[in-house]
Amino acid sequence: MTFTRRDMIRFAAAAAVIPVGEPVAAVTADEDRFAAFCAGFPLFEFARTAYVSARPRTAGGAWILNRPMSRRSLSDPAMRQITAVNNDCLVTNARIDLSGGPVVVEIPDIPDRYFSTAFMDAFTDNFFFAGTRASGGRGGRFAILPPGWPDDAVPEGAYPVRAATSDVWMLIRILIDGPEDVAAVNALQDAIRIEDAATRKDGPILPVEPGDIADAGNFLAVVKAMLDRCDPGDPRALRARRFPEFSGAMPPAQDWPAPLLRSWRTAIADGLTRLAAASSNERRIDGWSYSADATGDFGENEEERARVALVGLAALPPEEALYAHGLADDHGEALRGDRNYRLRLPPGGVPVKAFWSLTMYSEEADGRLYLVPNPISRYSIGDRTRSIRPNRDGSIDILFQREAPEAAMAGNWLPTPGGAFRPLFRGYLALPALRSLAWRLPAIERVA
Repeated sequence: MTFTRRDMIRFAAAAAVIPVGEPVAAVTADEDRFAAFCAGFPLFEFARTAYVSARPRTAGGAWILNRPMSRRSLSDPAMRQITAVNNDCLVTNARIDLSGGPVVVEIPDIPDRYFSTAFMDAFTDNFFFAGTRASGGRGGRFAILPPGWPDDAVPEGAYPVRAATSDVWMLIRILIDGPEDVAAVNALQDAIRIEDAATRKDGPILPVEPGDIADAGNFLAVVKAMLDRCDPGDPRALRARRFPEFSGAMPPAQDWPAPLLRSWRTAIADGLTRLAAASSNERRIDGWSYSADATGDFGENEEERARVALVGLAALPPEEALYAHGLADDHGEALRGDRNYRLRLPPGGVPVKAFWSLTMYSEEADGRLYLVPNPISRYSIGDRTRSIRPNRDGSIDILFQREAPEAAMAGNWLPTPGGAFRPLFRGYLALPALRSLAWRLPAIERVA
């Protein structure tokens, strides 16, 4: 069974009431176990999603590692494998395993449209970027080096990029400007290449496969195995190994006493509950919840690192993109498909250097967000939407409603589903006014 982040939150709510049984001697004191969980959870989640992405597609097939995988068409309501799919960019990603040596990634120059290439390590920090912002639209040939790789053994003709972990996730987002632009973006995706500078044996990346988050023994074993693949001197690894469970001093988790594993099972449930609650405490203004400043490069903030691993793994840092979820209207009430709303963006536009968009999702009972069919097959709207009609003063009205508006405003219409819904704002290369929230999205007005 594959467990999503939403499944984890539901598990936490249920498991919190399971009796632990007789008291046991704690390996890590109860008051420190949440910190231990936060140190380990991002590593577990990185490994879990890697297995989902890279496992063989057929019996006896090879693991899909060190190979680019591309989404080659615009997102639509049929795409329900992940929540809150991006409808602005086509994405090429790769799970990179450096255990056999450096891996060379070749990325084309893309000077005429937005793109970002992010390399994320197993601790979920973005450690290298190339793209519109980071390299002026230049690509290049990059040698991703494993921990401890000698400086004098860099593959010839490649720019060295040193990773702190043997496991890396590469995500390349390329702006697409409508269905007529698909072929051009696909050609750019086809120019992305990965080559192994050393031979990697086929097989899984870990000796233990990530499983059910409720299995404390599996959780602890996966975290320890991931730490074994990291630079031992990395400060994040050192912080994790200060907890005995991750230090290597303990026997394999399957050999632990059952009461101790039950204790850790409760600690995992409590940790997920706390992280899920913290996710609602982002910067919330006028019904919009904005992404936190530390996203994507967490430093010593292990709780924020774990929180983002739960609710937004692989989110871009704020200098690349700022996100805001529309949660309530100007009356403070949840957004509903049986009502009509208006978002009036002020004259002067949204302060971004690249582009902005609003994507409409249905909000399912379990909290997942999906695109839904609508009569005009419009799932997002933004500054690249040619049909938008501004007001005389330069402001723009975006209409959130289920039924079509009058013909004059049809170009400003973002159709809503019948039930609960959520608009998600994305601002790429946000300017200082937006990043500081000196400029904010106005409240969503209920008009009918």
